[in-house]
Amino acid sequence: MTVPVPPDPDTEPIPHPYPAPGPGEGPRPAPPPIPPFPRPEPFPDPDPAPLPEPHPGQA
Repeated sequence: MTVPVPPDPDTEPIPHPYPAPGPGEGPRPAPPPIPPFPRPEPFPDPDPAPLPEPHPGQA
């Protein structure tokens, strides 16, 4: 008596999301393109520190 072997997910073929067209069917549309990964927005520059008030003797 043989012991049934469970299917190995690493070797099982992955079903294609868009199967081949059947007889009499036209070509299937191409899958939509994968959008590019959005680039993160750059961090805004922090407000620059205000200039120190000039010394009374430096004006």
